[in-house]
Amino acid sequence: MLGLLLGGIYAFVALGLTVIFGVMEVINVAHGGFVIGGMYTVWFVSDTLGYSPYLGIPLAAVVLFAFGAVMQRTTIAPVMEETEDRRFLVTVAFLVIIVALVEMQFSATPRQLDLDLGSTAVRGVYVLDGQLFALAVAAGTFVAVWAFLHRTETGRAIRGTADNRVNAAYAGVDVRRIDYLTFGLGAALAGLAGALITFVQPFDPYLGNEYLTIAFVVVVIGGLGSITGTLAGGLLVGLIHVFGSFYLPGSYYNVVIMLVFILVLLLRPTGLLGGESRA
Repeated sequence: MLGLLLGGIYAFVALGLTVIFGVMEVINVAHGGFVIGGMYTVWFVSDTLGYSPYLGIPLAAVVLFAFGAVMQRTTIAPVMEETEDRRFLVTVAFLVIIVALVEMQFSATPRQLDLDLGSTAVRGVYVLDGQLFALAVAAGTFVAVWAFLHRTETGRAIRGTADNRVNAAYAGVDVRRIDYLTFGLGAALAGLAGALITFVQPFDPYLGNEYLTIAFVVVVIGGLGSITGTLAGGLLVGLIHVFGSFYLPGSYYNVVIMLVFILVLLLRPTGLLGGESRA
């Protein structure tokens, strides 16, 4: 059960990363900064404004969507026709800027929500209600994103752009509009993930880098650009984390995760469910 909870959270953190890559083929290192933005949006709403931290969850998604869309239009779009390393370096710069700004505003002191959600017994195992809440929201968002991509006109345009940008443009799809909508969606999902993490554990301006590493591992194992692959990769990493931390000393479970990561790269470079269909 704990493995599924942790795996679901990992997969959700990686969801925005794989959505952006699936459509734009941008390796978005700023994803870690978006996660941080979501964390501190909740903290600002709760600690500074004095409102319920629950209000910070949708606000984080809205704020990060707007930030991601503006970032794409002003800095990513101008280099879309350039080499991949230029787009990569732009996202690296944004990660550094976001971390620095958050540290300047809120300091590097670890924070934790003053919220006692209690725990629930699940088959004899007590699980923190904060984890269950985060998993429930993550699962609902996964379903909503899947339905949006497969059941709406805009979602089908996004999938068509992911499959072939040139053909989508010839078919009348406004590819530039799809790009900033997708980048905004990916940023919103990252912000929402960060907001949920505050209900699970303490956080600081550098925690986003840790989750960024996990997100990259998850999307590579599952398959870059594949939402179902991201879910599978997250669950696999979560299970390895839980069982590895139980049977192995210290943090040796990280070694197992990295070995699986390398094995997937060697045996199936496209990931477990990648290479078939994006999004």
